[in-house]
Amino acid sequence: MKTMKNLILTSVLIVSIGTMLTAASNGNNESVEIGKAEKTLIKAADAFENIMDDPDSRIPQSLIDQSEGIVIFPGAFKVAFGTWGGQAGRGVAMIRHDDGTWSNPFFVNLGEGSIGFQIGAQSTEMVLLFKHSYDVIEIDEAEIILGGDIGIAVGPRGNAASTDTDIKFDREIYSYTRSKGLYAGISLAGGVLSYNDLVNGSVYGEYGANPDDVFDATEIVLYDEVNELINTLNMYSE
Repeated sequence: MKTMKNLILTSVLIVSIGTMLTAASNGNNESVEIGKAEKTLIKAADAFENIMDDPDSRIPQSLIDQSEGIVIFPGAFKVAFGTWGGQAGRGVAMIRHDDGTWSNPFFVNLGEGSIGFQIGAQSTEMVLLFKHSYDVIEIDEAEIILGGDIGIAVGPRGNAASTDTDIKFDREIYSYTRSKGLYAGISLAGGVLSYNDLVNGSVYGEYGANPDDVFDATEIVLYDEVNELINTLNMYSE
């Protein structure tokens, strides 16, 4: 009887320890993903400012003002050798509300594989301006293929001396990039956009969080980092 009691107590102790270790592990993973989110937001603000301050990549203010959504990849990396290539990046997506304010961020991934002779490596700061907010929201419904599901084009450049009021938003997405490194034949066509469920789940407390709920929420998560990005966006728009 005593032996049985000891076995039961031992089993309960093992289960309890296992539960605590699992919880600690999940907590650590959540902390890591939130850290990634904070870094992505900070780097996204820097990347947008870098693109706007560079005369060769500056986005016309009128296009920013007309856009209903934005995706920023502060460090998309593309590498290729021989007949294989690939591109990946972690970024942030936001939509503009009817009153002109920017939403909470949703975190996204960029992935791509390509075949054909190519060589080189490149790190790219990238901004995608969306004509319609629903194209950003629907990234969650089905992975969007740039140049396939929706049209993407290299956006017209602006300069500090002009407001570029005559520039129209004629494409569904305009892309702006600022790169370091050398890559022969770089193209965004074929890039796949998808939501980063791990990061979003950690930040918003629900794996597979609904982007509509996040974008419409009035409470700002990661307040300092999100405000820094929003302030940077507002600095270059009306």
